[in-house]
Amino acid sequence: MIEKDVVTRWEWRWVAIVCLVALVVTNVPYLLGWALETPGRVFGGCIMLADDCYSYLAKIRRAAGGEWLFQMPYTPEPHARTLIYTFYLLLGKMVVLVGLSPVAVYHLARVIFGMGLLLTVYRFLAAFTKRLAVRRLAWLMVAFSGGLGWLLVTLGQTDWLGTPPLDFCLPEGFAFLVLYGFPHLAQAQSLLLWGILFLLRAWEVSPMSESPIAPRAPRLTFHAPRITSLKWAALAGLLWLGMGLIVPFYVAIAWAVMGMAWFVLGLRRRQVLFREALMAGVIALISVPVVGYNAWVFTTHPVYVTWGMQNKIFSPHPLHYLAAYGAPLALAAFAVKDTWRDEGPAWLALMWVGIVPVLVYMPFNLQRRLLEGVQVPLSLLAAWGAMQLWHARQRRWAVIALLATMLPTTLINVAGASAWMFMRPALIFRDATEVAALDWLAGQVQPDDVIFTGYETGTYLPVRAMARVFLGHGLETVDADEKVRLVGRFFDIATDDAWRRQLLAEYGVDAVFWGPVERELGGFDPNTAPYLQRVYEAGGYAIFEVEQ
Repeated sequence: MIEKDVVTRWEWRWVAIVCLVALVVTNVPYLLGWALETPGRVFGGCIMLADDCYSYLAKIRRAAGGEWLFQMPYTPEPHARTLIYTFYLLLGKMVVLVGLSPVAVYHLARVIFGMGLLLTVYRFLAAFTKRLAVRRLAWLMVAFSGGLGWLLVTLGQTDWLGTPPLDFCLPEGFAFLVLYGFPHLAQAQSLLLWGILFLLRAWEVSPMSESPIAPRAPRLTFHAPRITSLKWAALAGLLWLGMGLIVPFYVAIAWAVMGMAWFVLGLRRRQVLFREALMAGVIALISVPVVGYNAWVFTTHPVYVTWGMQNKIFSPHPLHYLAAYGAPLALAAFAVKDTWRDEGPAWLALMWVGIVPVLVYMPFNLQRRLLEGVQVPLSLLAAWGAMQLWHARQRRWAVIALLATMLPTTLINVAGASAWMFMRPALIFRDATEVAALDWLAGQVQPDDVIFTGYETGTYLPVRAMARVFLGHGLETVDADEKVRLVGRFFDIATDDAWRRQLLAEYGVDAVFWGPVERELGGFDPNTAPYLQRVYEAGGYAIFEVEQ
């Protein structure tokens, strides 16, 4: 495939050891969570962006229960089953094969695919430079670094300019956050990076340069006597097709990188690259079906249309991006000139970083997530710039200072989450009596049954029971704000019973869950409603069947 001597065995051993350190560090809060369980408090298995994590566990639960296509468990409206979230559907099948719980399979996947991402990133970096120090520094920056969010937290500006610091909440922007909680993003980014390597192979672009800072390094070319460039392009297309089955819009990011790479390569060679355009067309043709399918789903199915419209993750003020990436950008500035002059593919890293400001402000409702993968080329440029500064001895202090600013966010993330576990917060730790009630419910419901709950209960219920909820994960509940209002009115003691009954009938609700969360919403007691029959009660939790 690619040259065997690009990374030595000794070098891989070093990488493997540091990978293990990174994975141990990211697992400390989880291990504390399980260690701090009590008979009355059960660790839910999720920490960062717990709502999202619970939704992934719910998808695994449904797939383990027999589903092969995705159905939204957080909204009561009938809708078509679709081929999305395939990563978690497959993890659900792994639950059946290996006999572990969804939580165990999720975290096993998080470790495995996290390791795969770290190894992929190192291999990607190795394709651009033979300098060991540059590879290692860039890789360590990807694996462990954050932005200046720690400074905002220290100053009490956790909602600066209306947005929390990106390095605390945006996994697409920082690999450490991916390792911390999101196995599907780890696999998707790995496929993105491997696809770019195979794209370069198809274009017969040099895999690396002899020096990260020396201009006009000798150009190396690929030799593939047993495989054609067209086959390398086909492999890249298949990888990006697989990536699209995990996160569909990442294919658009890959296309943007590929398109700009073709344009820039043409400028460098001063010619129209027809052969490379053909290779790019093959890649796009192979990966386009998943994009077309998702476009069809999210423009023709009413429930999915609404879901797509309310799923908004817009870019914050540009100063937030400067806070997140200011330090590596400062170092990368010292590598721009030599990177552009280099005969290897270093220009691709420069080009990728250069188009991101355009991507993250495109008219798209998931703008921030278009950062996916850019930390890798940015860290590569930053490492090159750091090496250049390091050679000027009087500037070494600047390199050390800038690198030091990238570590506190990571330390705060781990230390803060670990300390949080000792508090056993309600969203992360669940009442054991609630878990018992949900487990009882799991044995009574069908996959299409709808359960009426408060938001916090509804977010967790599908993790334990294969049923749908009226209200749960905010982005996956159709018209979530309206349903929050309806739930509040339902449990308001002043609400008319006829309205309650009509609401339950309109949305096909099969049961009402009544626990502490629901009691806080109002004084309504379901025991007083003749159309609700109590079928379960224990420890302050009750479940009522809706009489049709």
